[in-house]
Amino acid sequence: MAILNSALTIKNMSIRNRLVLPPITTNYGSSKGLVTQDILCFYKERSKDIGLVIVEATSVQATGCIVPGSLGLWNDSQIPGMTKLVKTIKQQGALAVVQLNHAGPRCPPYKNKRHGFSPSGVAFRLDVEPIIMNTQDIEQLINDFSKAAIRASRAGFDGVEIHGAHLYLLSQFLSPLTNKRDDRYGGDARGRATLALEIVRKVREELGPEYPIFFRINALERIDGGQTLEDALVIGRLLADEGVDVFDVTLIAHGGWKLLDDNLKVTRNLKVTRNLKVTRNLKVTSKKLLAGSSALPKDQPSGANIALTAAFKEKIGLPVIAVGKFGIGQAAVNAVENEKIDMVAIGRQMICDPKTARKMLDGKDNDIIPCDECLTCFATIGKAVPMACKLNKNLPF
Repeated sequence: MAILNSALTIKNMSIRNRLVLPPITTNYGSSKGLVTQDILCFYKERSKDIGLVIVEATSVQATGCIVPGSLGLWNDSQIPGMTKLVKTIKQQGALAVVQLNHAGPRCPPYKNKRHGFSPSGVAFRLDVEPIIMNTQDIEQLINDFSKAAIRASRAGFDGVEIHGAHLYLLSQFLSPLTNKRDDRYGGDARGRATLALEIVRKVREELGPEYPIFFRINALERIDGGQTLEDALVIGRLLADEGVDVFDVTLIAHGGWKLLDDNLKVTRNLKVTRNLKVTRNLKVTSKKLLAGSSALPKDQPSGANIALTAAFKEKIGLPVIAVGKFGIGQAAVNAVENEKIDMVAIGRQMICDPKTARKMLDGKDNDIIPCDECLTCFATIGKAVPMACKLNKNLPF
C-alpha cells in the first residue's frame, strides 16, 4: 500500500518503507554470543522487503544474555560476525540497527560468575538470585553499553537501540515495581531514569551527534504499581534531551507475582507466568518472583497500542515505532496515515510468514499466513532452546 511504501528519513538514515522487523529473541546465536548460519538465514529472509531491521537483544556483558544463544557485543571477537550480519541485511535493501541489552536477573544461571544484576533485588527466576548493583557495578555497566555501541558502529550498523523495556535490567531501573533504591538511581521517575540517561549520554559522546540512537521503552506496565504513561513521558522527554532520536514504544501487556512458600513450592501461579520447576539443592532466598509479558492477549485487536505510541509522538515530537499485532489488516495503514505514527513493527507475524512485509506492501493481506498467537515462539526460548513456530516448520527460514 502506498502509505506503507513511503520512505522516511531520520538523520542520515533513508528508510525505504514504514515497516520494521522488531528485535526478536531467537536463541540462534552461539554460546559465545557469535553470529551463526541460522542467524544469517533468519535475517536474510526477513530483510527482503522490510524497511528497517532491529537485530535482536544483544548483550553488552557476558553474563547479561537473555538466553544461552543471545548475540553479544561485549568483546571485539564478536565484531566480524556482526559485520557479516549487517552486510546480509543491507544486501536485501533494509537498514540495520542493533538492540543493546542486559538481561539483569532474567539471565540464565552462570557457574562461577557474578550475575543477576538488579536495582533492588527483585527476582524473576528460581535459579538466579538477584544481586543489588553497587556504584562500581553501575559505572561498569555504563562503560560496557558504550563499548558495545562503539563495536556496533564498527560493525556497520546504521544505529543502535538501547533496550529500556520488558523488565530487563534498564527497564527495572525505570520501573517503580523493581526500583526501590534510595540513592540517585532511584526515587521518582526522574531519579529512576538516571542510569538510562547516563548510558545514552555516554553513547552519544562516543558516537557523535549524527549517529542514530533508538530507545525501547515501556509506555505502560499493566501490573499493579507498574510504570504509568505519565512517568514514561517524563522519562521520554529526559531521554530526548540527552540525544535519543527514535522511541520504540512497547509495554508490559500483563503480569504479576508468583508467590512461594517456605519450601519454595509455588503457591500461586498467575496465569501470565510460565511454569518454573524447582530443582534440587536450589538456593533461593526470594519469596516471590515477578513476571511480565509484552504479548497482547488474544482478545486484543490489531493496533491496540496505537494510543500509547501516539502519545509519545504528540508529547515528545520524535519519530516513533508502534508494535502490537500489525501484521494483518488495516491497523498498520491507519497508524501511519491517521495517527501519524512513523513506523510499525511486525514481529511474530514475520516469524510464521517471512513474506508478510511484501504482502502488506502489495495490499495482499488475504495471502498472509496469519499468526495464531499460540506463543510457541515465546515458549521455546523460555525453555532455552532455539525458537520454533507451530506454523513455520522451516525456521530459521
